[in-house]
Amino acid sequence: MLGIRRRPRGVPRRRVHTAATTSLAAVAALLVGGAASPPAAAAPARPAVVPVRLDPGYQQAPFQGWGTALAWFANVTGGWPDAQRNRLADALYGADGLGLTIARYNIGGGDSPETEPYMRAGAAVPGHWKRPGPQTPDGWDPDNPDHWDPYADGNQRWWLKAAKARGADTFEAFSNSPPYFMTRSGLVSGAVDPRQDNLRPDQYERFAAYLAGALQRVQTSTGVTFASVSPVNEPGTAYWRAGGLQEGSHWAPDSQARVITALRAELDRSGLRTTIAAMDETDPDMFRANWDSYGSPVRSAIGRLNTHTYGTNGRSGARDIAKGSHTPLWMSEVDLGGTVPQSFSDMSPALDLAGRITDDLTRLEPRAWVLWQAVEDYENMTPAHENSNWGLIQTDFTPADAAQEPLRRNKKYWAMAQYSRFIRPGARVIGTDDDHTLAAVHPGGQGAVVVHANPTGSARTIALDLTGFRDVSPAPVQRYTTDATRNVSRETDVSVTGRHLTVTLAPRSVTTLVVPGASGVDPEKADPATGPRLLVNDHSGLALTAAPPGAVSALVQHSPNRLESAQQWTLTRSVPGDWSSTASYRVTNGDGGRALAVADGVLTLSPPGTSAQQQWMLSTAGDGHHTLVNSATGTLLDVTGASTADGAPVGTYRPNTGRNQSWTFHGSHKVTVTLTDQDNNVTATNSVDVQAAGSKF
Repeated sequence: MLGIRRRPRGVPRRRVHTAATTSLAAVAALLVGGAASPPAAAAPARPAVVPVRLDPGYQQAPFQGWGTALAWFANVTGGWPDAQRNRLADALYGADGLGLTIARYNIGGGDSPETEPYMRAGAAVPGHWKRPGPQTPDGWDPDNPDHWDPYADGNQRWWLKAAKARGADTFEAFSNSPPYFMTRSGLVSGAVDPRQDNLRPDQYERFAAYLAGALQRVQTSTGVTFASVSPVNEPGTAYWRAGGLQEGSHWAPDSQARVITALRAELDRSGLRTTIAAMDETDPDMFRANWDSYGSPVRSAIGRLNTHTYGTNGRSGARDIAKGSHTPLWMSEVDLGGTVPQSFSDMSPALDLAGRITDDLTRLEPRAWVLWQAVEDYENMTPAHENSNWGLIQTDFTPADAAQEPLRRNKKYWAMAQYSRFIRPGARVIGTDDDHTLAAVHPGGQGAVVVHANPTGSARTIALDLTGFRDVSPAPVQRYTTDATRNVSRETDVSVTGRHLTVTLAPRSVTTLVVPGASGVDPEKADPATGPRLLVNDHSGLALTAAPPGAVSALVQHSPNRLESAQQWTLTRSVPGDWSSTASYRVTNGDGGRALAVADGVLTLSPPGTSAQQQWMLSTAGDGHHTLVNSATGTLLDVTGASTADGAPVGTYRPNTGRNQSWTFHGSHKVTVTLTDQDNNVTATNSVDVQAAGSKF
């Protein structure tokens, strides 16, 4: 983690808008190529309504939970008086607090005792080594028990035990830097040149032994078992410089690969089956660049993928890398300082955080979402210093009296609770078509949770479409709100009418709706439908087409034409009733029924079979656009060279986040039509069948 990083959010999802003076029937006629006269007079304006469709037919893998890195705040507060540190632990991990279930433990590198302190409060996390003598640090031997401090870093260790006692069940260890005596600069804050690796070339195996040995000793002393260990942190950046305010180290891609394989070998030698997580890069784009550089042995040594989202571009690439490699993915670190000065009542930082959570979970599809440090140094956040809103709780890291030091919860804390208290481990995030809405089904599939953030200064009415569920009972829907005056406040229950729920939300608020009566999936509403469809490329606007026999490429793109059988594709789920976001499909062509496949690295059409080469996973953020990931190769359906030319070849390529890898399904289906008034307020929504017999797309 480093300082304040602000990046724009992803591109908003698009909806169909029409004039309020156009009737639904007229819209339907226009869409199928007909025409209709508008009504004589416009309907009177109504309050704005935002339609939100929930899609339980697209369910992410079971969610592992919410968490925080311990690091600096635990290094400080783990040594505070017992009552005070327990209050903090209750606020983060307690059932009446945030209910976090994940803790990331920082294995400190540790500077030389002779080095004058220079880091920010809490950042000098103790190392686990005992050096043989001041003049012989290179004599440190990981196989010598006397060269270890088996009880180092007691404050962070207290937090591990406190989290576990309150129900946390997932623990990860991570490293920001090797010990000082393994580095080029002699400091754990980075190399003199921030673009240079700080680990000396002869120290890889010894550093791997240090990580494995620290892991074992912390597990023994705390009773916690680490599910994973991450050896590098934000490795491709140029943040880490000798004399900086925190531990850090640059790692070139080949250095990342070397330390990952060295650590896997050392863990195996030590009898530890702990999963390696990598590479905790600062954003998904850099994550993808690092991953693309790894060879097969390195990739096979990684049991989980970690990325941060301080930058937000490229989430779909990381998502599809995880799917294609059949490896779980975490969003393992982020926080936002916000765009306003330090405040404990302003909703702006809370709404920013809510937006990041929603975007991360819908676009990245991580199995877990982990905050940087949930507790920040109050003094460092004051106007005299950063004047910012990092952390969910702020408290002075160098207090005059720790027992009396206030624990200041800001609005980010309560916004976080709107998610973490209700979307629990085992829940499955489902599809939505709205940027501001996150939804999930409960573990076991009975009941759903919807969290909507309204960042506007006006009340907002949302109309939830629950028709994607098989069953929707009229059970009361609980409502909880955080805004300028309320903190996860239980409001009056609301009612489902048929399979719809309309509710008005306060300005600048985050609201959680618990819908106990929603369950199952209506196959008729699942998207995309399985019937014959056109696959239209989002970059070129041209349709995937089976080429005639003897063509240079088996698949090309042509102008869309619904009547052309070579452009008609039918999706068949490999496992009927598998509604997961990693469900595989066979994609067969209307001209002869051959299946889309990858054979020897080439996209082709084959007689239908059951091989992984013919299986495709669909990824979507709920905006109607999809990538198709081949189950055998992990490559994506791709217009070669991002060509926009009619007749250009279509093949497969590794995930690159380009629109030439993004596809929209078209066919006989329902289109949601949204009517707006002259002020662009939504006045009505409906769905119409769109199919013009004999028409082109």
